[in-house]
Amino acid sequence: MTDTATAPLHLVAPCGLDCSRCVNCSEGQVAAHAKAIRDILGPGFGPFAERLAAMNPALAEYPAFARVLDALAVGTCPGCKTERRTCLPTCKVAGCAAARGLDFCADCADYPCADTGLPPRLEQKWRASNDHIREAGRDAFLRALAETPRYL
Repeated sequence: MTDTATAPLHLVAPCGLDCSRCVNCSEGQVAAHAKAIRDILGPGFGPFAERLAAMNPALAEYPAFARVLDALAVGTCPGCKTERRTCLPTCKVAGCAAARGLDFCADCADYPCADTGLPPRLEQKWRASNDHIREAGRDAFLRALAETPRYL
């Protein structure tokens, strides 16, 4: 099941990545769903999983899954539009956009700039996303972003 609601604007990075669907986003969908799974299973599920492992061998791995689930439920990054962003240390896009008061690079008179600090594949996504914003508009971009898998 895919949630096609658009991400809140503060959780869409200036480069065009959807922070709301990042595994590290403390305010995102992954954190919310991980918390929900953790809450549904409850604190007593570990011993139950151990007993059920004979019928479902995957449940023998529940302790490792629970550690991953706990990490996903917390997240480590509040999003690229905050000063506490943790996405990519070499990225210059978020800081530049914040300094200029812009939501997206497409809104900048100097776009496209030459030094984003992004690795080549991410720079291609940055360019495609911001070209899309310029060509189709912000709303159309956000709708398309919501329908695109976060990790390709």
